[in-house]
Amino acid sequence: MHACLTSLEHTQSIGKDKALPKWDLSDLYEDTNSVTLGDDLNLLDKLCVKFENKYQGKIETNKNPEFLYQSVQEFEAIQRKISRILAYAYLLHQTNLNDSNVGKFYGDCEAKSLSWQTKLVFYENQIAQIPTTNLNKMLSQSSDLARYTQYLRSCQKYKPHILSLDLEKFSMDNSILTSSWVRLFDVSLSSIKCRVGKEQLGLEQTLALLQSRKRKKRKQAFLALSEQFYQREEFFSLITNTLVKGKEVQDNWRQFPNPQSSRHLNNEVEDRVVDGLQHAVVKSYPAISHRFYNLKSKLLGLECLQFWDRIAPLSIVPETKVSWNSAVSMVLDAFSGFSPQLADLSKQFFENQWIDVPVKDGKSGGGFCHPTVTDVHPYILLNYQNRPRDVMVLAHELGHGVHQLLARKQGEILSNTPLTLAETASVFGEMLTFESLLQKTTSKKEKFALIAGKLDDMINTVIRQMSFYEFETRVHKQRRKGELTPSEIGQIWMDTQTECLGPAFKINEGYRTFWSYIPHFIHAPFYVYAYSFGQLVSLSLFAIYKNQMKGFEQKYINLLEAGGSKPYHEVLEPFGIDISDPGFWDNGLSILEDYIDQLETMSSEILS
Repeated sequence: MHACLTSLEHTQSIGKDKALPKWDLSDLYEDTNSVTLGDDLNLLDKLCVKFENKYQGKIETNKNPEFLYQSVQEFEAIQRKISRILAYAYLLHQTNLNDSNVGKFYGDCEAKSLSWQTKLVFYENQIAQIPTTNLNKMLSQSSDLARYTQYLRSCQKYKPHILSLDLEKFSMDNSILTSSWVRLFDVSLSSIKCRVGKEQLGLEQTLALLQSRKRKKRKQAFLALSEQFYQREEFFSLITNTLVKGKEVQDNWRQFPNPQSSRHLNNEVEDRVVDGLQHAVVKSYPAISHRFYNLKSKLLGLECLQFWDRIAPLSIVPETKVSWNSAVSMVLDAFSGFSPQLADLSKQFFENQWIDVPVKDGKSGGGFCHPTVTDVHPYILLNYQNRPRDVMVLAHELGHGVHQLLARKQGEILSNTPLTLAETASVFGEMLTFESLLQKTTSKKEKFALIAGKLDDMINTVIRQMSFYEFETRVHKQRRKGELTPSEIGQIWMDTQTECLGPAFKINEGYRTFWSYIPHFIHAPFYVYAYSFGQLVSLSLFAIYKNQMKGFEQKYINLLEAGGSKPYHEVLEPFGIDISDPGFWDNGLSILEDYIDQLETMSSEILS
């Protein structure tokens, strides 16, 4: 699916919505009744049957590299057609969540896709069963096949977790139930309306008010959200219990040692590497998040913080609104200052209708960039609301966009980048934009506000996302002992968030239900650590860039162009980065501490 689902907290448009660009999906298909779409649906029925008849039972034992290469080529072509249909249906649904006809179309496309994948499920499982000596010999005999080395070796890593073919087909068919629960969650979330003062607002607009300069308005928004989440907590608890239990069943059958392992395998990163990341970030809570929020409480003139103060802006400089055109200029200028090539690639999203910007009812919250297929282009979804933070969301998603454009040359299979490296490009785009704005700022107060705002974002990305990972870990562990009540889930949430936020906060009990709207827990269990991973890798990359490493720009572009064709350690090697070293994560975390040092030094001068 999409490479990134930005947190809803990271997200009223400029004037009328019509002033903001909306995407045109016709590069995928003209509409749901298009002849091309119908032809592709019919063709895929035939192609999948033909592929199954041609290759099932013949991959594992065949030693001919040309036979295996031909099968990969055909499999890739089929996957490209399936992905095109699913991308169109998904993107259409994300801006029309309240349209039952669109929902039916999306559901039908998912069901068709599962029927095709059920016929194809044997293929990668048989690749996993090829004896290592046979595979190595075939790779040495064919340069064409060798191009797919990373893909073939990745398939082989799943060997201990493969089921019998009948069970694999049953699992694939049965996954439509999981998709239906996810759709139910999305539609329910998009229907939320909050009464804030005299206004009736959607979820996105209400969340945006948590960044209001008026504390009363922030509190009103918080209480309105809390009320809506509380009304639905039984419902969201049922969805969570069902999906977590379903994952447990899958993990047990596939013999994954813990609930996170399947995500790590999919991300092509070892459990010990993520364990090292988790340990380093949790250990840093007192030195980073606790310290920052203690400083923020003083800057806001508050004895203690409530959750509605967490992302409150500082009133050191006047409130600013950033028009859409200004945001585009800021990001393109920043990208251009680093690499004209990245800026030129980014311009395509604005020159064409590859981006959907305005907030509207029935639209998915937050932001993401969907790669679609390699013979089309990515699409970006935003919910732009004129805030300085929205500029960073734009930079983040454009980072994904240029990454996906550059990786297209690898083809459908090898362009798919693991989440850990996918988030690296997006966060690097944010850092380019932040540093560009910082360099152009001459006012000490504005510079102070910029650093404080960036720290808000980085702590949200590095520290808080890992607290989400802690929350998921505990929920999945406790769910194995039996169904969790809303109160029990809420307590895990309060515990993990209190640990993360620290003593500067006195968290209102209404916050107990705020776990329920985080889409990552439902869409992609244990996805969230990729944000921390990507942020810390990007901070290290950015430090290397600022130290003027020779040839850095081309090395970085090479990293993006590689997509998923190489393992992470290979693409990071030119930069001298070794994330398998547990101490690596401390390097990135120290940069956050340095920013807090700067704020503490500047605060005495600015506030005197």
